[in-house]
Amino acid sequence: MSRKRTTYSIELKTKLVLELLQGDKTLNEIASANNITPKNLQNWKAIFLDNAEMVMEPSKVVKEYKEEIKELELKVDKYAKTVGKMTVELDWAKGKLRSSDLIDKKAMISTELKNISITKQCELLGLNRTSLYYTPSLNSTKEDILLKISNVFEEYPIYGGLKVHQQLLQEGVFVSPNTVFKYRQELGDRKINCVNQPIIPRLLRIS
Repeated sequence: MSRKRTTYSIELKTKLVLELLQGDKTLNEIASANNITPKNLQNWKAIFLDNAEMVMEPSKVVKEYKEEIKELELKVDKYAKTVGKMTVELDWAKGKLRSSDLIDKKAMISTELKNISITKQCELLGLNRTSLYYTPSLNSTKEDILLKISNVFEEYPIYGGLKVHQQLLQEGVFVSPNTVFKYRQELGDRKINCVNQPIIPRLLRIS
């Protein structure tokens, strides 16, 4: 059974410390007469002396506290702005990631990260974890998409990335515009240089 800790009132502590400071009795005499340990009395004396400035110059102490509070408020305000900025940037990044197609999202998942679990990575990307183990059909693979993009450019060499994206959607290939631009770069400039060439109208020869 644990021993109940004895508590002492502020009035008693102050009375005994003042009695000790008067010097009429020794520390041990005062401690013995009031059934307390000498160490307790020493601690109370130290606390009393450390805070004596508050009694002698309360206005100075209040001013120092106000200055400390003001500094803390400035720090809190600075931290709040930093957190707010990071939140906006994080939301923007999440929006960009969530707009990516399934293939790109799955490519972003890393099993080597120790601080972020696979489940958390899927959550941040807005990706269903079960889709990681789903094997897409042939017409949804990257190679097939690259082939379709290449075919569109061969048939419509003046198309830009957005027009190619629209054409793929019409053919039932659902990818994001970012994916089209990225895959377009992978195809290389060899097939798509003509996209950036100006269209020169054919002049009619008048006889």
